[in-house]
Amino acid sequence: MKKISLFILVVFFLLSCQKDCLSYEIKKDHPRLVSAELLLVEQKGINQLKKEAQYYLNADEQEMIIKNKERTYIRLYSYLYFIDKDEKYFKKARKLVNSLMNAPATEDDQQIRTRLQAYAYYYDLCFDKLSNLEKEEIKKQIIWHINWLDQRNDLRNENFGGGHQHYAQISALIGALAIYYDDPEIQEIAGYLQKNLSQGFQSFFRYLAEEDGGFHMWWEYSRYYIFGELEFNEIWKAATREDLFKNNSWLDKVSDFFVYGLRDDFTYWGTGDNHSRYPTWMENGIFQKIAAQYNNLYAQYMFEKLENDRKGWPEIDELFFKLLWEKKNIPSKSIKELPKVKEFKRIGTYIFREGWKKNNVSALFKNTPIYFFNHSHRDANSFEIWYKNDLAIDSGYYGRYGSDHWWNYYIRTIAHNTVLINDPSEKFLPRGVLLSNDGGQKFITEPHNQPYNVEDLKSEVFNVGSNEFIDKEDYSLVIGDATKAYSAKKCELFKRYFLWLKKVDNWEHPIIVVFDKVISTKPEFEKTWLLHSNNKPKVENNLVTIINGDGKLWNYVIEPQDYKIDLVGGKGHEFEVNGVNFVPDTTKIKDVEKWAGAWRVEIKQKKLAKESIFLNVLVPTEKNKKKQPNVKRINNGVRVENWEITFKDNDLQFEQVTNKNE
Repeated sequence: MKKISLFILVVFFLLSCQKDCLSYEIKKDHPRLVSAELLLVEQKGINQLKKEAQYYLNADEQEMIIKNKERTYIRLYSYLYFIDKDEKYFKKARKLVNSLMNAPATEDDQQIRTRLQAYAYYYDLCFDKLSNLEKEEIKKQIIWHINWLDQRNDLRNENFGGGHQHYAQISALIGALAIYYDDPEIQEIAGYLQKNLSQGFQSFFRYLAEEDGGFHMWWEYSRYYIFGELEFNEIWKAATREDLFKNNSWLDKVSDFFVYGLRDDFTYWGTGDNHSRYPTWMENGIFQKIAAQYNNLYAQYMFEKLENDRKGWPEIDELFFKLLWEKKNIPSKSIKELPKVKEFKRIGTYIFREGWKKNNVSALFKNTPIYFFNHSHRDANSFEIWYKNDLAIDSGYYGRYGSDHWWNYYIRTIAHNTVLINDPSEKFLPRGVLLSNDGGQKFITEPHNQPYNVEDLKSEVFNVGSNEFIDKEDYSLVIGDATKAYSAKKCELFKRYFLWLKKVDNWEHPIIVVFDKVISTKPEFEKTWLLHSNNKPKVENNLVTIINGDGKLWNYVIEPQDYKIDLVGGKGHEFEVNGVNFVPDTTKIKDVEKWAGAWRVEIKQKKLAKESIFLNVLVPTEKNKKKQPNVKRINNGVRVENWEITFKDNDLQFEQVTNKNE
């Protein structure tokens, strides 16, 4: 890759950026990537880092680089040299950098990003120790890696919706800031990257999260995006004294998204792409920084809880950011004071909790009104239920992005607790490759495969649904309209009512009622109501029973009255679509067994019709519970203890009545 790539970036920047893009002033001295005030950091935190540094001081540098920890170790020793001016730390950092220069080439953009940052931190923090020749060598490496990221990700591309653009641009900016006054072309590139990050990405994220903190990448990938935002804002503040946190108060609210995303067992819901359901050290950093920056008492509570519940020694990167972002004497407030039901409006996600004590029932309903593709699934009007374990699950496993399992099952509607409408002639061709016809929701490919900017977020092209939300003392209700999530050639209406009954006579937990009205364009397009589980369900007449660990879920099929129930699953059929079992591309068999599920219930109407009604009552309870609640079909509806739920005039109606223990 030649320097011409940098020249193109500069020309593009000069043509597109106004003078106000350069309203900031970068520090002329080093360091720029961390605040010089860190010379005053607490000695206890420094000593923890020194303990880690001492442990690896005599380790083989080539082996340390091979482990893909180049940024971690080089930043560690460069930072400790910056703090202490101890020669042993500089010598170790230099050895690691020399090993990195001789490391095998890579085509992995994540590794390119970490290598770029490693060079940048070394250049910035050890600047006073580097010879002119070494500075030139490191500068060449930084420019080469920025070039590589531009070739792979197109750093001029104003796609702020997803992919690797976000952290690629943060990494490129970190490199550009380190050598800012040592290469004139880099100054222009830094300006363009800053414009993209502070005006492009942050405007996109602000639109989604400003009201309630909901983030469109769900929990695993949200942690990377939010942590990256916090890191970028902090680095930019260190380099320029410009405080971007002030214009990004939505970051304060994102704390709620992570709080509500964790169930009682401290695992996340299965929504979106995720390798693991467990929080990582990044959540510690997110809660710590949000608490310190915005005086968020609930975030401080979560930070303290994660710290107290820690198992094992913290990672080096965690210690590094904990030291940088620490703020003393922040009070905390228990999350038990937060509401039990939470709406994340613009991402169409609703979380219901029985309470904040351990082993309470919780549920998630998701109908995102905006179409997203990257790390999002075709799961409009879907739900999950948890009680003592996963009961109604989001199935499949994120083994590898773009695998057959990912394309044909995991991200598709068939893997979620929602509804299929089967048009046998429908073709699914999101990237020109014919996928399985699961009977599910559509892909959008024009004008692009997901929203790029705020205008796209507001456009009708990417509008695929709407929600109404009601939260009362005794119940909560979401009415999700997912009609536009399906091809108009097969779906005229799909409206789902997700009713969370908080208080039910003679019953100790919430009960969930799901009512669906589905109208297809042709009566022969069969509709299927889906319910996924880890273990094989038991079917007795209209009652489906799912058991997982100490939790149990009873599902009462009320409508259609001419129902048929099929079970799909078991060995060799866990992820089956039209007779083909799309197995996850992974060696993590235990994770697949724990999270991916192996069974699904398919409920269908025997007589094909253009309009279908589904009405199901879902009751989470203890595994050994024998006595069932009073659930009884009535005219146009169902009686659930003291609640009567009926469907009339294209609407769901419900009221509490005197319970006669019928």
